[in-house]
Amino acid sequence: MVHEAVRMDLGTQGGQKVAMVVSTIRQRISGRSLVPGAKLPSVRSLAATLKVSTSTVVDAYDRLTAEGVITSRPGSGFYVANQTAPLSLAQIGPKLDRAVDPLWVSRQSLDVRRDGLTPGCGWLPPSWLPDETLRRSLRTLSRGDTATLTDYGSPLGLTPLRSLIARRMGERGIEA
Repeated sequence: MVHEAVRMDLGTQGGQKVAMVVSTIRQRISGRSLVPGAKLPSVRSLAATLKVSTSTVVDAYDRLTAEGVITSRPGSGFYVANQTAPLSLAQIGPKLDRAVDPLWVSRQSLDVRRDGLTPGCGWLPPSWLPDETLRRSLRTLSRGDTATLTDYGSPLGLTPLRSLIARRMGERGIEA
């Protein structure tokens, strides 16, 4: 009996057949086609299915056993080890070929150019900014209580704002 999960096309790769068997079994385990505790095909059965020598399969199983990927139970066969790496969705998901480099896009969106338009970036034109008002407010804030600048606010929020929201909700018949 040969598991469908271990079928593959080895082609004529000569010396790389062991590596291909190892790689395929490892991919099937990480992709959860072979789950922890699942019995692998016997050496002879897998060798016949893949049209390789039994020594190729033995070498592949030996490598996987040495790495702790599979375990050997004498007289019973080879099984997938109980501890497998967490499933990575990037490995089993579709391979996306990105036409645009996301790092380039983020750098371009953060590149501030005073002479050019930056629609969608969230920056207002300099002429719209109340520079003097902001400066005055920051000066006033810096002269005030240090706790205002350095401490966290109340986790309940600003008391006057909470009162305003409660009053407005009460006007609409919502008890708050």
